[in-house]
Amino acid sequence: MVSDALKPNVQDLQKDVIELLGQIDALMGRASSALGSDSAGKKYGELQQEINDATSNVKDLALRMAIVAPMKAGKSTIINAIVGQDILPSRNAAMTTLPTEIVFYTELSEPILILTPQILAVFQETLLALKRKIDTLEDRGHSKIAQYPHLAQLLEKIQAMGVVSIPAKTVGRSQITQTLTELNDLIRLCSVIEPLADPLQSLLEVPRIYTPFWHSQTTEQSNQLGNLVIIDTPGPNEAGENLRLLNVVYEQLQKSSLVLIVLDFTQLKTEAAQQVKKDVERVIQLRGKENLYVLINKVDQRTEGDMTPEQVRQFVAAEFGIGGSGETNRVFEIAARWAFCATNFLLELQQYPSLDLAQMTTARALAQQALGSRWEAKLNRVSVEDLQDEAEYLWKESGFAPFVEKAINGLMERAAPRCMKSALNIAYSRLMELHDDVQLRGSAIAKDEEKLRLEVGALEADLHRLELCRTQLREVDKIKTHLHNELNRILEVLKDKATVSIETFFSEEEYQRSGVFKKVARGIGNILNTLELRGSYKQTGIIEFSSSDDAEKFATLAITYPKQRAESLLNNVRQQVENIIEQSRQKLITELVSETQPIIEQANQRLNEGFNLNLSLPTPTLKPAEMTFVKPRIKSGFRMVDQGHEIVKKREWWHWLWIVPFEQKVEKSQKKENFYTVSLKEIIKESNSFIEQNIETIKQGMNQYLDEDFQQRIDTFFNNLDHYLSNYRDSLRQAQQDQRLSLDEKGKLMGELESIGSQSMEQIKKTDIYIKRTNELMPGR
Repeated sequence: MVSDALKPNVQDLQKDVIELLGQIDALMGRASSALGSDSAGKKYGELQQEINDATSNVKDLALRMAIVAPMKAGKSTIINAIVGQDILPSRNAAMTTLPTEIVFYTELSEPILILTPQILAVFQETLLALKRKIDTLEDRGHSKIAQYPHLAQLLEKIQAMGVVSIPAKTVGRSQITQTLTELNDLIRLCSVIEPLADPLQSLLEVPRIYTPFWHSQTTEQSNQLGNLVIIDTPGPNEAGENLRLLNVVYEQLQKSSLVLIVLDFTQLKTEAAQQVKKDVERVIQLRGKENLYVLINKVDQRTEGDMTPEQVRQFVAAEFGIGGSGETNRVFEIAARWAFCATNFLLELQQYPSLDLAQMTTARALAQQALGSRWEAKLNRVSVEDLQDEAEYLWKESGFAPFVEKAINGLMERAAPRCMKSALNIAYSRLMELHDDVQLRGSAIAKDEEKLRLEVGALEADLHRLELCRTQLREVDKIKTHLHNELNRILEVLKDKATVSIETFFSEEEYQRSGVFKKVARGIGNILNTLELRGSYKQTGIIEFSSSDDAEKFATLAITYPKQRAESLLNNVRQQVENIIEQSRQKLITELVSETQPIIEQANQRLNEGFNLNLSLPTPTLKPAEMTFVKPRIKSGFRMVDQGHEIVKKREWWHWLWIVPFEQKVEKSQKKENFYTVSLKEIIKESNSFIEQNIETIKQGMNQYLDEDFQQRIDTFFNNLDHYLSNYRDSLRQAQQDQRLSLDEKGKLMGELESIGSQSMEQIKKTDIYIKRTNELMPGR
């Protein structure tokens, strides 16, 4: 639950942390300047830059909030209402297929859409694949998109031009809407025409819109917080049968601090409720219940006898386990259409305050929502000020104000403490390094020159011992071997499960195993039932169709089915793989620490005793975040061969699926007709081969990744320890040079070192206090 009392605590701590980091930044700058005549000056300048970067992270805190919803629950309208303008495309048919980030920047006057080079390259390749496929189809693909008439214009554009230009940067609301509409339509067109060229499987990044926040000038909170980032994700039921949205949604939900689930008030107790419940359960499975908020949209359609707000909360708590008696700020009732019309009008008024009401493009939509059934007549009699009052009232009645406030508080509760703690840990580490440096250097100046020479030699020997330890570690190889064996075993089991046969390819049991490919399997089954060939294909392995379109539709579904089935199974072993990697990471840490700790502790004790100091010990670790397992994707390896109306006499081995028209004399009609066959045996044989080859590729890629990653982590571990000892050695070397200074110069240097050491210790203590304050705000501490 998000408590109102948390708001000032988080924000006050954020202010305090920024102020402290500024003081530490200034101290590092002073050290760089005061000690700038020697090699240490450059080092402290680099430390100052690290502190500066950490400060920016706290100031410009990115608060990531993902929004998911069943189709037509009003998700785009909600986002548009927060933005204050119609920036996301929407239509009656399913729209969102491409996740999009919306970043709020108060400095902007109009929105900007950015597509990275990687996004552009993927979509250009998709366009080329679509062009090649369209050129091979009899009717240029028009029959395939019969249920998506809005795709016809794009299909003709690709056919005529060959290439559709996609800009890397788009400025302005209408242009952004057009670009995003084309990208989403490209994905959906690809899912219908050429599903195996799906760009979603190749995208590593998503489009990002930078936009102003309409009420930023009147909301103090938006000035204190960082940048709100909303992620518009495809709904669980928005996919066409061939769209690959599960992985895309999963990745975005994992990156977000908070997830909003939008439900349609008018659909809560309909037949669609059970599907919605499954969708919500899937999100909970992917992201966890503690990070979820629920928005009940369209409550402006509530009528006499409908559920009351309290009954809605009880319903959500009973059906989804969210928003019970102890979680009153987890479920919000909203009217997104009201909120959007209000914010859209207020933003236009804010940007163009001198416009007359007749000139305002947003006035009619607001009047229709706010002035009742006689809105057109009333609109002619009201003033701009009257309509502004109506907009502000409608915004209040929409329920958006408490939702936005509580949601941002929820983001602050989760994201801000982690960000601030990370910055404070960096500052603490660098302060300790600075303090130890000046402490050791100040003490060493007064020591005997021979003693310094001997200690520099001892540290050189310690560094050599560390290098020997790095090269002679045997246990690490055993850990890596065990890890590889375990992962290979899991993938072999996966390969066995993913293998299909004719007997089970379309069985009802298979339909029920995963929602990911259920519709695809049922679609194939429906085709077979229509042809009344439900059982015969099991004997012959050949399925006959009267038209090329039916054959190709079946072939497309048949290709997609085993591919999605394998990917679904691969998703199921994700957590198992992550657990094994985490266990191996812990073993690696234990082994590295046990081998290196004696070297570091002996050096630390020797320096403390020899120079009357209390130097800190490093705590190098391999953080879990640095070992994140990136799930390899199964790459598309299918090729579908459309032979048109020619009789195929020869085929190459890689053409594992073929559609071949034959001529046959039909006695009853005494005429010739074409019929088309698809070999189910070949589909199964080659799809199993595809699965086996791709899992082998995954295995090789994963092993290579882990080899490189483990080596990188080991190198980082030893480099940190090497840096620790090298710093002390360099400080002693610098002290040797300091001994050659005049008495006056030496006195000034000693005073500067003592002052910097004293200030650094004060800030170390203060940083430690702030870390404890941050820990108190950490969720699940």
